Parts: sequence; C-alpha cells; structure tokens
Amino acid sequence: MLLSAVLGTVLLAALVTRGPGDRRFRRARGGRRAYPWAGFGAPFAVVAGSPLVAAPVVPLLAQSPPWTWGGVVPAAGTAFLLVRRISPPWWRRQHGWMAGRAVLLLFLVAGVESSILDRDLPVRPQAGRILLVALIVTAGYLACWRMVDTGYWPVLSVRDGSVLLLVAAGAAVLRRDEEPLLIGAVAAAGAAAMLSGLWRLPRWLRHGPPAWPRPPGLATWPPEPGQVWNATVDREDRAVVVWELRTDGAYVLPVTPSETATDRLRLPLAEWHRVLSDDAWLSLQLTPVPYTGFRSVRGRCPQRFWERVGRRTLGVPRPERTALGRRLRAAANR
Repeated sequence: MLLSAVLGTVLLAALVTRGPGDRRFRRARGGRRAYPWAGFGAPFAVVAGSPLVAAPVVPLLAQSPPWTWGGVVPAAGTAFLLVRRISPPWWRRQHGWMAGRAVLLLFLVAGVESSILDRDLPVRPQAGRILLVALIVTAGYLACWRMVDTGYWPVLSVRDGSVLLLVAAGAAVLRRDEEPLLIGAVAAAGAAAMLSGLWRLPRWLRHGPPAWPRPPGLATWPPEPGQVWNATVDREDRAVVVWELRTDGAYVLPVTPSETATDRLRLPLAEWHRVLSDDAWLSLQLTPVPYTGFRSVRGRCPQRFWERVGRRTLGVPRPERTALGRRLRAAANR
C-alpha cells in the first residue's frame, strides 16, 4: 500500500509538472520563470474522465456487435478534453494534434485492458479492475506527454527521466509482482522525458537554444522583427529591437539610456511612449541574443522609425564560435 502511494505521488507530480524553471531568470529577478502547471483540478479531471475513456472496452470484452458500440463517441470526446486539459496552452489551439493524442490514448487503454483482463469472465465482476487499469494507463500516458511538453532543457529532461526510471526500477525490485502496471506508468513517463532530452540535445549542442518549443515563462512567442523586447544583453537586462531571426537566436539592436554607442539613433519619448518610459538611444550595432535571453515583449517599433533604421547601415557582428562546453551548460540551464 505504501509503495502504491509513493508511485501514485510520483506519477501525479509528473502529470502536473511545470518543468524546470529558468535559473538565470530566478537569480536576476528573484522568481521562477517556468511553464504553467497543469492545475489543481487536473488529477480530478483524470479520475473523473478515465472511466469514460474505458467505455469502448466493455463491448469489446463482451464481444458485442459493432452497432452497440455507442460508448466510443463519449470516450473520444472525453479523451480529447483530457489531453487538452493536461497540455500546455500553446498546444491547446492545435486541434488536430490534440485529436491525434486522444486517439492514441483510446487505443492504448483498449490494448492494455484487452491484454490484462480475462475475456472468458463477464464484464461486471471485472468492473473495478477495468476502472483501475483505465485510470493508471490514462494518467501514465498524459504524464508522458506532460514531461515531453515541459522539458525545454534537454540535459534536465534526461536527469528527470533518469530519476523516474530509478524510482520505477527500485519499486520493481521491491514488489515487482504487485504493482506492475503502476510501475510501468512511472517508467514510461521517465522514458519519455529521457528520450525527448536525448533527441533534442544534439541539435542544441550544434546550434544552441532552439526557437521551438518556446522557452519557459513566455506568453508571446516567437519574437518578430520590429518588436521591442526585454532581453539579456552582455549579462544586463535591457530593451532591444528585434531585427532578424536566426537558427539559434536573433540579431537585435540594443536600447541604451545614454550616448554610449558610436553609431546610434535617438529615441524620443514622444514617439516611443508606448514601449519606453524615458528618452533613450538605439545602437545600430547588431547584437546576437539566444532565444533563452528573451524575457518579455514590450511592444512594436514605430513604423516610421523602423523604415528609418532600414535605410541605415548596420554594424554586423563577427560570427561567434560558442564552445561545446558552454552550449552543454546552457542545455543544463546553467
């Protein structure tokens, strides 16, 4: 019983996780910039919805004719709502992707139920087992996607996946025969996180932080040319004008409060009052900023000023050669 409680708690944590927060933002601002968590009601939604997800299993076990399978319709709708409920906000608008995940959930629950339950016994004596299996499989499946969706930092995804796999391995050694399905659900969530991190890590080491998935804590994404953002430039937070997007980041024009740049344009507050709070200067030296350096969007550059900048000659920075060790530390959120 104690082992079941521990495994259930671990699975619950994976189901609602926010993912690792941005460590640099936490040091600079005293907060934790992370993905939004799934919410207090997410576990209750899974408990309430999993019996409906298992509805197609009943006529399957009873070997009923196809025209009696009316439970498939509410099961499909419930699966879609559960998948959408657990997914981060940017995925919820992708209805096709949500529907694909929901269909896979239905097939997974039906497959596991069919392999575990006894087809020679009536459905009613096995009702409790049907509901329990549906709950564990649904929670484990949604936890797998939650770990993948919130695993922006590949090294940390591998770390979290390893921890879940170690927990599942320890439980298997202790009481393998009593909790095989629950152990398998925790192991599946760990494997999903680890494989996701290992798949993303080579690309991160070659090119740096990717534009997708979006970094944690950003409501607006991705940056667009002409937008004004708060970003980290030379270890300082300052406003920047996005000029061009790249594979590993963006070229920006930093905003400075004084005439420190050699080639610059004045930003009068009368024209920039929607995005700035005081008179400033815009450096015309293009500066690379990785996608993890963007903090929040302030607004857009005035159109007349944007056209004016386009007529000027901008200073192009020298190509940067980021060391492999530095990219590896960035992939570990350091």
